[in-house]
Amino acid sequence: FLARQGVGRPAHPSFLYSNLGFGLLGQALADRAGMRYPELLKQEITGPLGMRDTVVSLSPEQRERFIQGHSGNPPHDAVPAWELDALAGAGAIRSSAGDMLTYLEAQLHPERFKALSAALIETHRLRAEATPGERIGLAWFHDAASGTFRHAGATAGYSSYAYFDPEGDYAAIVLMNTGPNLVLNPERIGEHVRQRLTGTPAVSLGKLVAAGKTGVWNTLRS
Repeated sequence: FLARQGVGRPAHPSFLYSNLGFGLLGQALADRAGMRYPELLKQEITGPLGMRDTVVSLSPEQRERFIQGHSGNPPHDAVPAWELDALAGAGAIRSSAGDMLTYLEAQLHPERFKALSAALIETHRLRAEATPGERIGLAWFHDAASGTFRHAGATAGYSSYAYFDPEGDYAAIVLMNTGPNLVLNPERIGEHVRQRLTGTPAVSLGKLVAAGKTGVWNTLRS
């Protein structure tokens, strides 16, 4: 791809989120370290944080616990999980709610994780304007109105949303084995959780369920 596309860019490019860019970054970091991306992930992040259920390639035991993914819209057919290979940096990581809460705890209190504290803090430094009302650090979007850092993602059959508020000292992760769905999605459920945590009027989950026309609630892990 690089041989065809090159690496040139405008002098002052505007913000553009790129899954290709994240995939390329993951591969470049792995090449620079002289190891495979899954090994680099374990050495630099999941190992120091003790996130044993956060991997690219599942062990036989983990594969038995890996939840089947379903399409986001009725009739929610079962779909195969993506294998991203060279684009692993864009979304090949599999994890659990428990491990993701560990990761968010590190975001809230980087000083407690000495080996990674400087790197964690650096990811929170805002670098550019993103969407209206938001800026972006290193992959974390920052919402000025709520004060939260957030990131959402989806592959075929799966969708997720994570956020944290350093000032409010709270965080949440929503994982669903359905998706993508524009109506009933982890971001809307996560916003409901945030509203409940902060004591503000919360969007009705019942209305979201009705709008999404789904009955796959046993797939939610939060």
